[in-house]
Amino acid sequence: MYGRYCHLCGQENIEPKESFWHLVSHFVYDITHFDGKFFSTVKYLLLKPGFLSREYIVGRRMRYLNPIKMYVFVSAFFFLFFFSIIHPLFESEKKETERPVYAEIKSEIQGEIEAIQSDLKDKDISEAAKASQQHKLQALQQDMRTLARDSMRLGELNYFKLKGPITFGQYETLTSYDSIQNSLPLQSRDSWIEKIVIRKVFNLQEKYGNDSRGFFKVLFERFRHSFPQIFFVSLPLFALLLKLLYGRKKGFYYVDNVIYSVHLYCAMFILLFLLMAISQSDHFKYLHWLGFFTVPLSIYMIWYQYKSLRNFYDQGRLQTIIKYLLLLIMSSVVMTLLFIVFLVFSILNL
Repeated sequence: MYGRYCHLCGQENIEPKESFWHLVSHFVYDITHFDGKFFSTVKYLLLKPGFLSREYIVGRRMRYLNPIKMYVFVSAFFFLFFFSIIHPLFESEKKETERPVYAEIKSEIQGEIEAIQSDLKDKDISEAAKASQQHKLQALQQDMRTLARDSMRLGELNYFKLKGPITFGQYETLTSYDSIQNSLPLQSRDSWIEKIVIRKVFNLQEKYGNDSRGFFKVLFERFRHSFPQIFFVSLPLFALLLKLLYGRKKGFYYVDNVIYSVHLYCAMFILLFLLMAISQSDHFKYLHWLGFFTVPLSIYMIWYQYKSLRNFYDQGRLQTIIKYLLLLIMSSVVMTLLFIVFLVFSILNL
C-alpha cells in the first residue's frame, strides 16, 4: 500500500489486528447508525407518501436507509411477527374446538363398533366375512383405547384407514396404474401432467390415508410459510404493472418503478403490522381503546397508496384515481395467480 489507501483496491490502510474494544465500538456505531437512519427514513416513508422514492431517483440517498436493506429488515420483522404471534393465537382457537371434533369422531367409531357387533351376531354370516369384521372390530377398539390415552392423536386412528383408498376408475394402486400405463400404446397413455397429478394423489393417500384434517393442516403450514416468497416475487411484477400504466411518463425507467414498489411494500408491511398489533389489544387490560384506530388506519392505507402514486408520478387527481383502480384490479389478478402457483407447489412438496 502507498499512503492512506491501497492503490489497487481502495481499502484504507488500517491495523490488520483489531482490539476487542475496537470491534465493540464498530458494532455499537453500526447499530446506532442503522437505527438513526431507519427511524428517520420510516418517518418520511409513512408521513410523506412517495417522497422517499422521489429523493432516491434524483440522487439524494445518503440521509436515508437503502430501499433494499429496508425491505429485508421490515419484511423479516413483519413475517416474524406474523408467524410467531398470529400462529399461536390460531392454534389456541383450534384447541378450543378440538374437543367437539374428538367427541364426534369417537361417537362415529363407537357407532361402527356397535354395527359390527350386530353383524357378527348374524348366524348367516360367512367365515371369511366374520374374520374380516372381527379384524375391523379389533382395529376400532384399539382406536378407542388410543383416544382414551390421548385425544389429540386423531391422525393415528385406524378408523380413517379402514374407509378405503381413493381410486381412479380401474387404478386402485400406483403399481396398477404404472402397469396399465406401460401396457398402453404411447399415444393412449396419460400426459405428463396427468401422471404427476395421479402419482401425487396416490402418494398423499399413502401418507395421510383419509385423514383430511392432517393433510390440510400440513398443507396450510407449508403454504403459509411461502408468503414471504410470494410477496418477494410479486414485487418486480408489481413494478412491471406500474411500467405499463406509466409507460408514457418521461424520465421514469423500470428500476424507478422497482424503487417505488419497494418503498410502498415497506409502508404497507409497517401499517399492516400496526393493524395486527392493534387487533391483539383486546387481550390486554386497559388497551381496548386502541381498537378505535383500526378503521382510521385502514382508510389511511388506502389513501396512502393513492397519494404516493400522485406524488411520485406527479399526475392529476382523476388520472391517478383511474390508474390506482386499474392497478388494484391488475395486482389482484397477479396475486391470485401467484397464490395458486405457490399453493400447487406446496401440494407437490408435501
